[in-house]
Amino acid sequence: MRFVKYILGMILISLFLYSCGKSQPDVQEGKFILYQVEEDGSGLRKTLYEVQAEYEDTVGIVEELLDKYKNVDIRDFQIKEKQLSLYFSTAYKNLHGIEEVLQRAAIVKTLCQVEGVEYVEFFVDDISLLIDGEPVGVMSSLSFLDSIGGDGDTQDKYVTLYFSDNSGMGMKEVNSKLTHDMTVPLARLLIQQLLNGPEELEDVNTSDLKQTIPDGTTLNSLTIRDNVCYVDFSREFQNIQTEIKSEIVIYSIVNTLCELSDVNKVQFTIDGEQKKTYGDTKKFNIPFERNLDLVSGGSKG
Repeated sequence: MRFVKYILGMILISLFLYSCGKSQPDVQEGKFILYQVEEDGSGLRKTLYEVQAEYEDTVGIVEELLDKYKNVDIRDFQIKEKQLSLYFSTAYKNLHGIEEVLQRAAIVKTLCQVEGVEYVEFFVDDISLLIDGEPVGVMSSLSFLDSIGGDGDTQDKYVTLYFSDNSGMGMKEVNSKLTHDMTVPLARLLIQQLLNGPEELEDVNTSDLKQTIPDGTTLNSLTIRDNVCYVDFSREFQNIQTEIKSEIVIYSIVNTLCELSDVNKVQFTIDGEQKKTYGDTKKFNIPFERNLDLVSGGSKG
């Protein structure tokens, strides 16, 4: 139930974005698509807005665009290494459910059009925004780009996952249909599917597949920045199953995440700390790239 109360909001956003994608205006220098929440809270509306600030004045442009969101109290902002950090007053906590999701999507999609801003993170009273106790983390325009499929109630998306084979010495590629909860980044959903294990897949023959991530492991955080996915697992991640090679565990995660268009590498930490080794694997503290040499074959439903 953690994310259920937000799914309607993200469905509304997705339907809106889907229609936008079919009729996107030709935006010229100095002009931006301004996303704002409809007055009745039913979705987002867009208008073409021309800023008065100079094109090279990133700070001035951000200030001008943020001024269009007077219904939320933004106390301050900082831009560093392509990331815009927005600092809200406590009043932001008065936003809930659909209203909060729509407001967040509007701001992120608008500001990510600014040259030099690729990521946005929300802070409330100098603490990174939490939703139901979970950190929202860094967002980009891609965080809100999915469209609705099927009848509009859910989004069915075909994904590629990697699990261990029965020997524990190799991996199998699995193509499966995943019902995408629009309130959660797809990368996080992929990791959750690996945590659940192959038995949770309804459209796949799982007789020759094994779960790779150790039992009891939880995902502490996940952030994508500059095509690197930073994943932090709980300490249980170190309890590698004796029959599965450590590199199989690593590359089941890396290969799965690298199927995403915005991920080229994966950096691991455990309870916030980098480890030099993971089982028999050395140099665990550096980013990992995709490695398909360990894949022995596919398992398709």
